[in-house]
Amino acid sequence: MKNRIFNAHSATMLCLCVLTIAFSAGCEGAFEFDLPEANSKPDTVLPTADFSYVPSADDYRTVEFKNLSFESTTYLWDFGNGNTSTEVDPEYTFAGEGTFSVSLTASDANGASDLVTLEVEVEDLFVAIQPEILNADFEDGQNDWKFSSFTGGTTSPYNSSSDGSWLKIDGSDNGSKTRGAKWTKSTSAGSYVSSNTRYAYQSIVVSPNIEYVLEYEYAVKTPEEQSGVAPGGNRIVGVILDGQFDDGADAITSYDGGEGALVNFVGTQVLGKTTFTTVQANFTSNASGQIAILIYGVTDVDAYVDNVKVYPKN
Repeated sequence: MKNRIFNAHSATMLCLCVLTIAFSAGCEGAFEFDLPEANSKPDTVLPTADFSYVPSADDYRTVEFKNLSFESTTYLWDFGNGNTSTEVDPEYTFAGEGTFSVSLTASDANGASDLVTLEVEVEDLFVAIQPEILNADFEDGQNDWKFSSFTGGTTSPYNSSSDGSWLKIDGSDNGSKTRGAKWTKSTSAGSYVSSNTRYAYQSIVVSPNIEYVLEYEYAVKTPEEQSGVAPGGNRIVGVILDGQFDDGADAITSYDGGEGALVNFVGTQVLGKTTFTTVQANFTSNASGQIAILIYGVTDVDAYVDNVKVYPKN
């Protein structure tokens, strides 16, 4: 009887031992990932929410948001009126102009979060087109300054010259003369117009009905450098045409001696071929924004043009 009791007690003790071992193993597995790894450091850096924004180039009402938050993994944008987004860098279209409160909540994987609210200004700000003038400094010869055709005339726009301005197109000093465009008596218009008369022409696109500036430099030889004076004086003429033309003859007809031009500047300064005068002629663009530059000379002596620009008036 004692043996039975002893055996039963032993069996009970063995069972409890097995259960204790199993329980210990189970507990170790349950808390395995709750303990920090050796040499680990607690995460004490909290999320910081921040953002910037810019209007879309296509529609001022659409705002493109740039998320500048850090130490965060999820985001909640609130644009007001129940409109939200969870994108990192969303776009949102507002109803129109005004000031709107936009909030961004940035959260990390541990549930910590930060909130920032900015006042977003939505404005219809117009930016006038800045046209690109091709070969504006004439460094590329006659390229980009020719009519497609010229009934009764020549498409050659000018004589290429190494006696251009001392300045580069960006206004910096070149230290020596640059290339430029040149007119002579045989290529002049006005009293000397002929089938050999040369017109520099380039079509451009600008914003409609906006004030612009036509700028260029010109120089005319003095009587000491070369004799001869054209009727009305030696001069360089800078023009903005009201439209664009394939045939030079149509352009000259529309120009009508300046009557059909948006601006017609006659430059009469005669300071010698080394001294350039800068022209800044104001004009208002037409309703279509389709205009063109026309430059020509009326001169008995050599005359030069360089660094042509068109830009919005400030």
